[in-house]
Amino acid sequence: MKKYKYFVIVSVVLFFCISSSYAQNIISANQGYVEQQKYLTTIPYKQIKGKIIIEVVIDNRIRKFILDTGASTVISENLYKELNPKLLGTVEVIDQSGLKDTLNVVSLSETKINELAFKDIPALVSKEAKMLFECFDVDGLIGSNLLRNSVVQFDSKNKTITLSDNSKSLNLKKKDANEMELSPNQSNPFIWIKLKKGKSFANEKILFDTGDDGLYLMSINAYKHIIGEKLDVFQTLAENEGSFSAGLHGTAEKMTNYVVNIPMLELNNLLLNNITAKTTYTYSRFGSEILKYGKVTLDYKNKKFYIEPYGDSSETNLDRGVWAIDPIIENDKAVVGIIWDKTLENTVNVGDEILKFDNIDYQNMDFCEIVKSNNKVDKKTALLVLKDIKTGEVKNVEIKKL
Repeated sequence: MKKYKYFVIVSVVLFFCISSSYAQNIISANQGYVEQQKYLTTIPYKQIKGKIIIEVVIDNRIRKFILDTGASTVISENLYKELNPKLLGTVEVIDQSGLKDTLNVVSLSETKINELAFKDIPALVSKEAKMLFECFDVDGLIGSNLLRNSVVQFDSKNKTITLSDNSKSLNLKKKDANEMELSPNQSNPFIWIKLKKGKSFANEKILFDTGDDGLYLMSINAYKHIIGEKLDVFQTLAENEGSFSAGLHGTAEKMTNYVVNIPMLELNNLLLNNITAKTTYTYSRFGSEILKYGKVTLDYKNKKFYIEPYGDSSETNLDRGVWAIDPIIENDKAVVGIIWDKTLENTVNVGDEILKFDNIDYQNMDFCEIVKSNNKVDKKTALLVLKDIKTGEVKNVEIKKL
């Protein structure tokens, strides 16, 4: 696999955020238990394209899973065929792009993380999901339904996750705690943040979703509510119709999306200034990028959330912007999914193939190289080489960040 110094314009939820939610009328994922009554264990993790990858043992074999607090536990179809686990039924699942499908639910008799044995945990059986399982070489997702009886601490500086039965073992400060709500069917964690602009503010409940590789996404419902209530807490930078995300079931349908600038976002005692964010079909959420700014603890047992900012200051200024277009993958190629800068619409079409981004040649990348390409580009302008979807013409286009 070729290595690159930096990569293209991939938006924060371009490919793989999974936030599946069980249909209300059937099976609860909140079943199963931890065999040990008292425990404190720390595991290392690797991070690839923002995905937190850990090792677990199932059926006496080491497997790699993505730890995704915004999802239920999921296994690949290949692992399902190998294990032949007990079938619990079927559910309708909505992924983060708003697409629906019906999936089998099985019971995993034992899933071991270090010495901890998680028994009889329900898991969705994913249908073909090359973008996630094959490209990241994992067998599934460890979701919040498995974690719901534990206290889970993320330490991104040391790339470790600590699991405990008791929050006291982690030396947490009660004054730093904030309330955390859990979804009824699979225990996804929701926390409260404050969006601020001068003296104006809005409180927002958001999903804490380590399966997302970005920082913050605002739901379209939250965007419209804030606009409707005339709460002056952000500036709309762009809006257009298109798609820039995909989930468990594929690429999102085209719809109107927005880009906003938020002067200040407050999370417990952490302040993030000058955030540029996009909207999303489903819940507003934090992704795994938030772990860069502090040690995070999800106390599922007591429904408390903690973040201990790294460094001497709890205030960070973010001045990044977003690129004038966002890509998606169609037919194993990177193409233009949405055009934020409408001045480009006479030059660029939704669906144009992206051949190059500056010195990065997408034509020489395979599907998984595109999927895992790094989205952190420290530039203000970039030269795109595109193949026009209508004419087949190859064209050069300079784009900027909003």
